[in-house]
Amino acid sequence: MDREVFHQMAEYCADQQYQTRTIAYLSAHLRKFLRRDDRVMLCFLDQRPGSLSWLFAQALLELEITPITIEADKRWKYILRSAFTNRVSAIIGEPLLLLGLAKLKIQTATPLFIRRVITTGYPCPEWMRQGIVTGLDCAVGGCFALQQSGTVAGFACGHSWGVHIRDEEFGVEILDKEGKTLPPGKVGEILIYPKVRPDIRYAIGDNARLVMQPCDCGSRSPRLMDMRTGSNNPMELDSLGQGLQKWNSILDCRLKKSVHGLEIEIICFPGEKLPRLPTTAKQVIRPWQPEVDEPFEYRQGISLRENFTESH
Repeated sequence: MDREVFHQMAEYCADQQYQTRTIAYLSAHLRKFLRRDDRVMLCFLDQRPGSLSWLFAQALLELEITPITIEADKRWKYILRSAFTNRVSAIIGEPLLLLGLAKLKIQTATPLFIRRVITTGYPCPEWMRQGIVTGLDCAVGGCFALQQSGTVAGFACGHSWGVHIRDEEFGVEILDKEGKTLPPGKVGEILIYPKVRPDIRYAIGDNARLVMQPCDCGSRSPRLMDMRTGSNNPMELDSLGQGLQKWNSILDCRLKKSVHGLEIEIICFPGEKLPRLPTTAKQVIRPWQPEVDEPFEYRQGISLRENFTESH
């Protein structure tokens, strides 16, 4: 990712007029499957004005829907308890955080009243969606946002797991490995840019194919299909992270490079079986402590050294 370009994109999206249009855009999509009397939990760690959490909260208020935030207490058990006590009927948040809550709900047998989940951030792999659907017993949709910034570039289609680009605001291209634009239907790296600032060209690092034909839902907006982690990220790290997240005994995990090679930090349920981990990794594994542990993020795209050093 080009940090300078990302910051330029974030600055553009911090404009009040853009935020007003984004709130209207989110309201139009949310009203399709949320009801006026719903209570919706927003599971974001960043809730500052202009953030993705703030934009969703304003959109919900426009629909006369009550947004419930996780306040300053971001511990796993508190988030789950808050969802239960507030009787929320929908949750909006990051896919990995929602997957962790689904595992926690199964582990603790906490009753919930969830019927809809909106994941914010792509790609959201099939195994992750299935884990959320199974764990929370709900339907899953998605919002296409750049990281957790206020940049909302599209929304998942209700007829297929693809993303309709918000084409009144953004242009989209698919690039090959040399950075050349590919024709529709070809798989490559996603690049988006604001139509009023075409000089801000942001390559996301994730792959997809672009479909231009009208969709079954009636939309004629360009649609990104088969979205997945791009080739710019080390496949070994992506594969390991996804493999670890599939284990029900693991609530969350973090992978990073260190002087020891690869470090893996895992929050796991006490007494549960753990997967076999690479002997070359420094293992920092401990049981889940719900009263002190905050949800943390598995960041993809960390470079691995070609030759791991042995752990100490």
